[in-house]
Amino acid sequence: MKHPHFLWISLAAAAVMVACGGGGGDAGSPPPTVSASTASSARYSDSMLITLVGSNLDQPLTLSSTGCRNFVRSTTAPNLSTATAAYYTCTVSGVGNLAVTVAGGGVTAATVPFTVAVPQVSMLLSNGAGVAGTLLITLHPQQAPLTVDNFLAYVKSGFYNGTAFHRHARFDNLSTFVMQGGGYAAPLSSGTRYPAAKATIAPVALEVGRGLSNLRYTLAMARLDAPNTATSEFFFNTVDNPALDTANGGYAVFGTVVTGTTLVDAMAAAPCNFSNSNFNLGSPDCLPEPNIVIAGATQTR
Repeated sequence: MKHPHFLWISLAAAAVMVACGGGGGDAGSPPPTVSASTASSARYSDSMLITLVGSNLDQPLTLSSTGCRNFVRSTTAPNLSTATAAYYTCTVSGVGNLAVTVAGGGVTAATVPFTVAVPQVSMLLSNGAGVAGTLLITLHPQQAPLTVDNFLAYVKSGFYNGTAFHRHARFDNLSTFVMQGGGYAAPLSSGTRYPAAKATIAPVALEVGRGLSNLRYTLAMARLDAPNTATSEFFFNTVDNPALDTANGGYAVFGTVVTGTTLVDAMAAAPCNFSNSNFNLGSPDCLPEPNIVIAGATQTR
């Protein structure tokens, strides 16, 4: 089995316009009007609720935003849309100061502002032998939206909990290179055969060349030789690796460690077993033993 390499992904967030009709209407129906509107607290990649109050809101409405996609009109309690109150959900897909535009009857009925912070993930690590702590990772959805969405999908499902960093990649002079994980459940042993990787969701497209570089303490996706093959595996750059920005098509940076850089250094200095022929790692890579395990990963912002 060929061992995964590294990856990088990117896609621009586009405006999403969805016609979300109410109970029908015809050319003679009075146009919808909005007298008040609110958006619930918004977190990147989560669902947001838009509430509209007014009249004739059972007439067709069109909602659009560069920062939220997949608008759906709610038709069930507790958010049952009527002629005087309409509720819509969408998935937050942008960061910064944003707005939802509500159009009906050929005019803009409302502009609903909302603000989204740059997403962050907290990752708790331990090897039971001196490497222990929490990394705070700021993600970069503006440069790598598909990669960030992919990573957050695994985080939110709990996929990474209990997985080990299975590969400490090193240069020929044995100096550190990257720490790769996110694919195999612990425990892992260099004395056993190559284990089966955890089942993953579909691969994501390669996002490179958008201003991010494989510098020390950044997070990037792992992949096979072919582009567009990244799934769950990722790596921390333990030194500056700008060559990975273009090597073999490039590898996608999508996050930066903003708290816990000393923990990344501790990972790179942790005991590592080079007797890894059964684990199928290429020389001079090694398997961290005792395993460095992700005890938990959660989106904290």
